[in-house]
Amino acid sequence: MRSYQVMHLTNLSPIPAAATVAVFLIAVSYLIIRRAYPRPLAGIPYNHASARRVLGDIPEIAEYTRKGGSFRTWFLAQAHRHNSAITQVFLGPFFKAAIIVSDYREVNDILSHRDAVDFKRGIKVDAFQGILPHAFPAMETFSPDFRSSRNLARDLMTPSVLHAVNAPRIYDVACHLLELWRMKSRLAVGHPFDVANDVSEFSFDAIVSAAMGLEPQGGDTKHQYEQLAKHIRKNGSTPIVDVKLDAESPVSFPGAPRSVKLAALHIDEDSLRKSFVMPWPKVYHLLNNLRPSVRDARRTIRDYIASQIVRAIPGLSDGSRDPQCALDFVIHRELRAAAAEGRAPELADPRILDPIYGYLIAGHDTSAGSVLWLIRRLVTHPAEQDRVREGLKTTYPEAWRERRLPTVTELTKVHSPHLDAFIEETLRCDTPVANIMVMTRHNTIVLGHRVPGDTRVFLNLTGPSLDQPSVPVAEAVRNPTSKAHNASDRENWDSAAPEEFRPERWLRDGPGSTPVFDPAAGPGLAFSAGNRGCWGKRLGYLELRIALALLVWSFEFEISKLSSWETVDSLVSAPKHCIIKMKETSYE
Repeated sequence: MRSYQVMHLTNLSPIPAAATVAVFLIAVSYLIIRRAYPRPLAGIPYNHASARRVLGDIPEIAEYTRKGGSFRTWFLAQAHRHNSAITQVFLGPFFKAAIIVSDYREVNDILSHRDAVDFKRGIKVDAFQGILPHAFPAMETFSPDFRSSRNLARDLMTPSVLHAVNAPRIYDVACHLLELWRMKSRLAVGHPFDVANDVSEFSFDAIVSAAMGLEPQGGDTKHQYEQLAKHIRKNGSTPIVDVKLDAESPVSFPGAPRSVKLAALHIDEDSLRKSFVMPWPKVYHLLNNLRPSVRDARRTIRDYIASQIVRAIPGLSDGSRDPQCALDFVIHRELRAAAAEGRAPELADPRILDPIYGYLIAGHDTSAGSVLWLIRRLVTHPAEQDRVREGLKTTYPEAWRERRLPTVTELTKVHSPHLDAFIEETLRCDTPVANIMVMTRHNTIVLGHRVPGDTRVFLNLTGPSLDQPSVPVAEAVRNPTSKAHNASDRENWDSAAPEEFRPERWLRDGPGSTPVFDPAAGPGLAFSAGNRGCWGKRLGYLELRIALALLVWSFEFEISKLSSWETVDSLVSAPKHCIIKMKETSYE
């Protein structure tokens, strides 16, 4: 009887053990699943349907982009959707809620007065460190290395350097673009064509030329012109346009392949873009940098920088030539420092190479996107295009009388107010970088709401209070630094139709009622603000001013029926296509 009881108990004992394990696994699974769901922060508006999904707002954003929108414009829409300048979004399982701030004054305050105090760059620093670990975008503002890295290029944005060194180089590249488009416009005989790739190559040539100089044979834009001219010589009078096409059918042209350097830069730009949206940028770069194409791209750019250093050293060492680009200035400074300290110059130092490389990454996409938006606004606002052209004739009357382009000296010495106003208004309405992300360093307060440390905070550089009506914010909930630096006349554009494209908002009456460009007429964040504001802002304005002046002086741009406002999101937001018509202007 006893043995039967023992055997009976032995047979039953695994059942409660298995049940215990099952209950434990179910409990753990439940906790993991619950942990995956969004956890809203108290008091901050959000999309309630998204809080009930493991993927949070991701399905809605995906549907929005599928219909032609972009994730950046979705972010901009949340303030008016909830009637709140601060909202929260849920960007996937296991992630903390992220914050969106849509108010010029608050965003400016965070960037100008609370950076490195309450906020840090966090994941953005991790993204840059995988490509440019020794450039200042890969450093926190409070890092001891940040200031020294910025100081390496401290004199590259002075007006004297910009006008004497950078402006002539940008002007030359812009003239190559004019030559290419003159040829294309004649061959197109009134048909539209897509200029997006031409603009990308122009911007690349301009930034490479300013950063470290082009090779003697020129850049991508010149190569495209030479390839098209070669095609014409080979085919004689054979028409490039199919006569059967209707007037709105776009024309494509034979072209040269993208240069190895530009292709390499695109690979690194794409790597950087992807790292921004990855949950763990360091892990992404660790794996991505193993790809042969990525390693080859990195090597291509660095080898070119090294070759330009070798080419520049003799003339800079013996004083036979002055610095002609950003890299020359950095080399010249290092040569002098080494001579003063009695040591060999360290020109292979990554602290020198990385900032120059960063010069390219930061300058290419942003300037290309800005030029495309400028062209888009020219064709959609023909009356404003005419005003810009008439303003150029008034500013540079001698050039118009002599039927020539304004010289680079004329363009840098005297500015056309209508041109500057058009550029500023385009940047207000079509900011290439619509929002930037920071992270809280510790528990802090944003517009009266408690936000935990290490929370992602997206700061909108456009949208409400900038190119949309503002969302009311009670003065009592603003941060003390915001109250201390309040400039009430620059809080928003609510009284001046913020959603309308009006370049004249940037003009005021000067002596004799002549128009004067006033960059302080209202709020703008196209180049961010504070210590981390765009380091190349002055160079960016210079490139846009020279390019737009020469283009409007030389061509009349017309809209095509194929034009659309569809955008593409990479490192910046830009028109997906830029299909336009153009014809050469007449000096009559």
